[in-house]
Amino acid sequence: MNQELRDLLDEIISKGKRQGKTQARIAEEADVGAVTLSRAKSADDIQFSTLQRLAKSVGLRLTLSPDIPLVAKIEQGGLFK
Repeated sequence: MNQELRDLLDEIISKGKRQGKTQARIAEEADVGAVTLSRAKSADDIQFSTLQRLAKSVGLRLTLSPDIPLVAKIEQGGLFK
């Protein structure tokens, strides 16, 4: 599985669990079948719209960020820019 996709799904599921939601509930709120979420965890790909709905169901938003390590940001004084 694509590690970045796995990390995103793990974050969505973890956030949902902190809210007291099961994976089935997260899927239901995202209008995604529970089987779809389960399969997505072991797949190499998922539709962006599906990932977006899953994130939204737990109060997250998908965004892009620069691929600069945290240490580099600190050293450059750009951590809070």
